Amino acid sequence: MPKALSEQDAEAFRERICQAAARLFVEEGPAAVSMRRIAAELGCGTMTPYRYFASKEQIVTAVRTRGMHRFSEALERALDTPGDGRVRSRAVRDAYIAFARRETATYRLMFEYPEPHREDPAYREAHARMWRTIAAHVEVLVAEGAVEADAPLLGHQIWAALHGAVMLEIAGLLPEGFDAASLHTRTAGTLFEAARPGRGQA
Repeated sequence: MPKALSEQDAEAFRERICQAAARLFVEEGPAAVSMRRIAAELGCGTMTPYRYFASKEQIVTAVRTRGMHRFSEALERALDTPGDGRVRSRAVRDAYIAFARRETATYRLMFEYPEPHREDPAYREAHARMWRTIAAHVEVLVAEGAVEADAPLLGHQIWAALHGAVMLEIAGLLPEGFDAASLHTRTAGTLFEAARPGRGQA
């Protein structure tokens, strides 16, 4: 009879399952993320992962959920740094890029894999938290009067540009001399200039 794990040990094993799933996704593609392959990666019995997750879809949802919380926490910490809105916005950008570089497999799985369990309460909570972080640094700039914009909309424009720059960096497709931060600095500057107070007035 297998030894009962403490909740701490069980949580650590769940995290190992999530890491294995993310790694398989990036290295071999979505089709490789199966319970059998995950078990093989972990060196455990084929049925062992089922003691922690009912299906591979639940594992993928868990990877995304956990990843979104870590991602949001990193951005929230960056926003809570000294300086004006521009300084804090750059800190958020740098934290975003650092997360994508540090947890590339999880980052890619968060945004490249279809959302199988959108109604999962834990996933929805993580998703909503992430959405708030996307707009938060723009809300600071709006409050300071640095920009006039719908914060969630401008936040998503900035995010879309940053995600594109990050994915190009991951793929090694950026022009020589550029990384995600330097490319995004130019793009974000254009967006902020377009949102400058009075810009749209005759």
